[in-house]
Amino acid sequence: MKAARGAAAVLGQLPRPHRVGLAICSTVVLAATLWQPGSYVAQELNHRVEISVPASGWELLSEQNSEPLGAVVENNDPAFEIPTDELGQQLTQHAQRNHRHTVASGETLGGIFGQYGLPLADMYQMLEAEPALQQIGVGQRLEWTLDDNSAVESFTVHRSAKFTDHYQRTDNGYSYQRTEEAGELRPVRLSGRVSGSFYNSALAAGLNPNQIQEVVQALQWRFDFGRQARRGDRFAVTVEREYIDGKAVGRGEVKSLLYLNGNHEIFVSRHHDGQFYDVDGNSLDRALRRYPTAKRYRISSPFNPRRKHPVTGRISPHNGTDFATPIGTPVLSAGDGVVVKAQKHPLAGNYVVVKHGREYVTRYLHLHRMLVKPGERVTMGQRIALSGNTGRSTGPHLHYELIKKNRPVDAMKVPLPEAAPVPDGEIAEYGKIAREEKRVLQQTLNS
Repeated sequence: MKAARGAAAVLGQLPRPHRVGLAICSTVVLAATLWQPGSYVAQELNHRVEISVPASGWELLSEQNSEPLGAVVENNDPAFEIPTDELGQQLTQHAQRNHRHTVASGETLGGIFGQYGLPLADMYQMLEAEPALQQIGVGQRLEWTLDDNSAVESFTVHRSAKFTDHYQRTDNGYSYQRTEEAGELRPVRLSGRVSGSFYNSALAAGLNPNQIQEVVQALQWRFDFGRQARRGDRFAVTVEREYIDGKAVGRGEVKSLLYLNGNHEIFVSRHHDGQFYDVDGNSLDRALRRYPTAKRYRISSPFNPRRKHPVTGRISPHNGTDFATPIGTPVLSAGDGVVVKAQKHPLAGNYVVVKHGREYVTRYLHLHRMLVKPGERVTMGQRIALSGNTGRSTGPHLHYELIKKNRPVDAMKVPLPEAAPVPDGEIAEYGKIAREEKRVLQQTLNS
């Protein structure tokens, strides 16, 4: 009894908020003690419903590209644009968006469209115009042009030296036409002198924008016309044109070029395989690595420009290849080139951009550390960064992009430039033709 009175006295001395709190706690404890759960009898449920979910409906988060869906860096982001010089701007502004591909063994039409990120809807419309389009053969040359919306404007299949198939976009799909070589091919020599920019000087000499683009790309690994061309340089070009009844038709294909840059003489000639070589038959191309790492890593998300968001169903392109690399994995330059960007981006994280000649650019995203700076020249296989998990990323990885002629392509499938010479069995014939062509161009410059 004394203990109860003592406790009551102590409680009476406590502030009112403390007394209220103790009262509430005591009530809750008493209620929990007195409460007894109602008894029940377990019953076995024999009714079972099976729901079938198709395998195609599953999409593992671990297999998504490492940027959260909907957060892919847009190409129109000014901070993510690739710098270009005056010549690059002129080529982009005036030349059509021409692309070429030589069919290799095992390739299909759909696979080629996938490599270059071309709309499959365009391919199906062309097949409606002429189903024979899908019957492509090894060694056949494909050419296409794109409009401002990256749709296929025209598509050409060089079936043989005699027959060519043409597909042209119309208001109702595509039109189809097969042409037969009926005229005579004649070489036309054009010459000029650089008085301002090479581009404008070549236009003045009679070359059209597409031919200038052919020349610039043929020499992109040997000579930079935008940076190295100088006032007073001289050049001569052979263009092969088709004549019917004495009248030139078609734009003509560049066959050879002789360029004099001070005491530096540059000569290239096109072989029957469509590639350019020097007078000794050496390739002008420099190979690019297929993979930007020393060892192979699992591809966690492949190139897919038509990927759909699994929830919204909207197109959310994945314009690169994601490799599941641990943080700190050395990242290697895919080829010789110049670093044009090495900076931070809110979505891409730390990223590096390397320009390889005039045609190719590579991008490396979400890096842990950058090992190069803008303006630095790098060589194939050189360490340029360490992979990481920076920016808006769901896990450690390397996002790698290959860009060809300002368009992302599938780096794992698209043909890469190979530094292979003219085959041994053809080198004698090629050398004879190339030396004679060089002699004629020298005469053209001296006349």
